[in-house]
This record gives sequence, structure tokens and C-alpha cells, in this order.
Amino acid sequence: MNTKIKVYYEDTDASTMVYYANYLKYLERGRSDFLYKLGFNHKNLFNEHKFYFVVKSCNVEYIKPAYFEDILEVKTKILNISKAKIKFNQTIHRENIILLDSIITIVAVDKYGKIFKMPNEMLEILNKN
Repeated sequence: MNTKIKVYYEDTDASTMVYYANYLKYLERGRSDFLYKLGFNHKNLFNEHKFYFVVKSCNVEYIKPAYFEDILEVKTKILNISKAKIKFNQTIHRENIILLDSIITIVAVDKYGKIFKMPNEMLEILNKN
């Protein structure tokens, strides 16, 4: 699934390039939009099922820079799912140029930070995408 993002001035450094840490925010938006488009809402997941997601690992390869006022596309796809973990491949593009490639693993945890098994109905939907 894809998410469009516009680069604002606040996202850049003195060179007008996107500051490296802001790409992590773009990736987070891409994963959140991915879940929203499948009908999942972080607030509801916690209120109804008593869990939320945290990033376990993040491997990012910065290939080319993005600049002020660029329109970027975050492409998000699932590589692997277990009962408590989702591994994503996320890329960021400007037009057809890849700027960043990443592997991000998120884990479901309860309010105490302990590993939590996602509901079966959620796993079924995620496995279809």
C-alpha cells in the first residue's frame, strides 16, 4: 500500500535536504496508513484488544536525498507475519526514483511491554495483504 507525503520546510536541514531522522517518521506514517486502510486503528487496538505496536528493529538504507517540497511515496508491504510480529519492507520514492529502502519489524506488546499475540481475525486480514 502507498502513502503520499509532501516534504515541508520543517523536515529539512540547512541544505534543504530531508534530515535523515525524518524519514523514520515517513515510514511510521506509511505503516500506520497501511493498518488504517485495512480497518485497524491504533487507539481501537489498544482499547479493544489491549495491545499496541512498537518497533523492534529498523534497517534503513539511504540511497538518494529528498528535498523541500518534494512529493514522496512511501510503499509498504508485509514480508513476514507471526502471531506477535510483522516484518515490513518499506521504500520511499520520488516519482520513479527510489530514495530509501528499509526493513522494519514491529512487535505487538501489552501495556506492560510484554509480547502480545494479535487477534486471529487481525492475522487473517494481514495475511491476505
